Amino acid sequence: MGSLGNWWLSKGERVAMTVFLGLLIVFVIFYFSRHLADLSLWMDEGFHTIATQEILAHGYPLFPSGHIYYKAILYTYLLSLFSLLFGFNSFTLRLVSVLATAAAIPFIFAFTRKLFNKIIAVGCVVLFVFSLWVVENARLALYFSPLLFICIVGYYFFYLGFFEEKTKYKILTTVVFLLAPLVHQLGMSLWFSFLALFFIRGAGRFFKKDVLLSFASISLFYFLIQLHEFFFWKVGYVYEKTELSFQGMMDYFFSGFSLGYFKELFRSFPAMSLFVLGGTFIALVKFIPRPSPENRGHFSRFNNNWLFVALCLFFPLIFLGFFRTHVQPRYLYQLYPLFLILFVVTVYVLSQAVAQLMTFSFSLKNPLFQKMILGLVFIFSLWMFSDQVSLAGVKRVVNRYYNDPIPTDTITRSGRFEHYDHQGVGEFVKHHLQPDDIVVAIHVVFQYIYVGRVDYWLWSGGPGTWDAWEKTPEGWKDFYVGARWINNLQDLKSLIENNSGRRIWIITSPSLYRLDHINHEIRKFIQQDPRKLVFLGKDGLSGVYLWSDTQSELTQDYHSIEGEWIPLREGKIVYSPLASKRAELFLSRQRNKRRIFKYQLPYDLPPGRYQVVVKYKISEAEREPWLGLSIRTKTRRAVAEHRFYLHPSSAANNYSKVTGSFRLDSQAKLDFLFLQEAGYSLTIDWINIIDEQKGHVWSPYLTF
Repeated sequence: MGSLGNWWLSKGERVAMTVFLGLLIVFVIFYFSRHLADLSLWMDEGFHTIATQEILAHGYPLFPSGHIYYKAILYTYLLSLFSLLFGFNSFTLRLVSVLATAAAIPFIFAFTRKLFNKIIAVGCVVLFVFSLWVVENARLALYFSPLLFICIVGYYFFYLGFFEEKTKYKILTTVVFLLAPLVHQLGMSLWFSFLALFFIRGAGRFFKKDVLLSFASISLFYFLIQLHEFFFWKVGYVYEKTELSFQGMMDYFFSGFSLGYFKELFRSFPAMSLFVLGGTFIALVKFIPRPSPENRGHFSRFNNNWLFVALCLFFPLIFLGFFRTHVQPRYLYQLYPLFLILFVVTVYVLSQAVAQLMTFSFSLKNPLFQKMILGLVFIFSLWMFSDQVSLAGVKRVVNRYYNDPIPTDTITRSGRFEHYDHQGVGEFVKHHLQPDDIVVAIHVVFQYIYVGRVDYWLWSGGPGTWDAWEKTPEGWKDFYVGARWINNLQDLKSLIENNSGRRIWIITSPSLYRLDHINHEIRKFIQQDPRKLVFLGKDGLSGVYLWSDTQSELTQDYHSIEGEWIPLREGKIVYSPLASKRAELFLSRQRNKRRIFKYQLPYDLPPGRYQVVVKYKISEAEREPWLGLSIRTKTRRAVAEHRFYLHPSSAANNYSKVTGSFRLDSQAKLDFLFLQEAGYSLTIDWINIIDEQKGHVWSPYLTF
């Protein structure tokens, strides 16, 4: 078994592998970091961002509500350290995950080479680097990538310490195992390595002082962490605590057995899961008739290591079947290297069997031919049967922007099919915010980050949607930022009526379109007057609505599309007192390159004849500038094509307009694709779509 790929490396191979691993690490650090801060913080990134912010301010994660955020506390201190050194921003926060991903590569290689051989190790790290699951998690300010890193280090040290009997690694193993659940409690999956040791080496090895001392200290620490969560955590827990008793604790942590996590693996990685399951069965069958000590050779070591990795994967999966969680495949991410190793090992063993069969059938005695056939079959099988692994897929994730679809929801299972723009709406409010204004937000965590404060939390969903409320002496509040809770239309109306002299900002998110988050009455009230929509996020879903704008600075009129709503990575929002809504989109000049950008209309237009009007200004024009516009349906059918010749502004604040027309024969949702010719800078104030028959301007919320 080991003759075609020994686990040791010659000097020349060490140099080659060092260069190879170095190139992978450099690729991950630099390529995965591209556009890292272009998209808003989202999902659970907000919790760790506030925790980091509060650590920098207070020395510990004291949330604005007064509660301490103990969850993933070591990870949040790591974020704080990086923020202290490199600045507190989304790029720095996410860079921690990129670096953790890069740091995991040599440990995955070393662990796999130690247990098996260099061929399998190379296959594992290549699949790891080009896995969509890896690049998705590597670009989030969440604990998943650092947790994966510390877990693979833990498995490697455990093997060196308790299988190869290296004393210093026994100590290091204990330290790493104690630290892992402080990155996140899912790091407790390392504990099952001890059960795998017991299964493979037997009671005689397990019940020795070195194993028992490490096992007991780690087990006690893990138990105390869970006790601490149950009795002291006020934020960050998964389920509501029913009662502070032993039975209440059991109900909080455990439920009936479920195969949910096994199903998630098969759903996300169907072909690879079959290989992993089949390979584990092979390893288990070969382990049962244990050979005598004098007959144990290299294959016995290979097979025992194969089973060790399998048990380290499947024991936590079985435990999670009893443990009470929201079933999410991302909660298995720290086990992903083990999953990859088992897949590659199985492919290697089957490829070796195919190679041996082919060399025997064709009487190819030369070992070089055997290695060539093994290599070809092995590479082809990895390419053929690996799921969610591709360079093109990694490129799509790295270059993702607002309105780009997220097809990997089977991996991330976030329930979000495109990225949400919490940042754009928050920064717009922050720019215009006055001390006496009132801020109401659906997602209070993100708006606390981007606006700086939130006074009221708008949420009409019941238990199970987002249970973030608590009763305080001042009334019901959310327990993250301490904003007062509004959960019905009457209270929202009362807030507006009782504060008629104060501007009230309502910052919405895509939750506005989920009835289990915001009921239809509240949504209809918010969107009843299109003039109150003063900003729409680049996701086309998140919005800012303004009440009591007594000076009509932002709510005087409305337009179909404000320039600053267009989701363009290189576009810059410029705040100007002469622009509609006091903001406009500025597109810098590109000397020799055209710029293409689009806006997806977030509503259907009925059949009819329409005019499209663009209010703009240009500067730095080198020749007669023009702007192309293609109006298309979602099926890419062209509705109209226009080339607008633009007029340079005579003064810095002078705007011009161009007008085109189009006709719709049937109801459709349209894309407006623009082509900015090279050689001039363009500012777009607004774009109107005018119904020629009715004579009114269409707005996103005239259709509800």
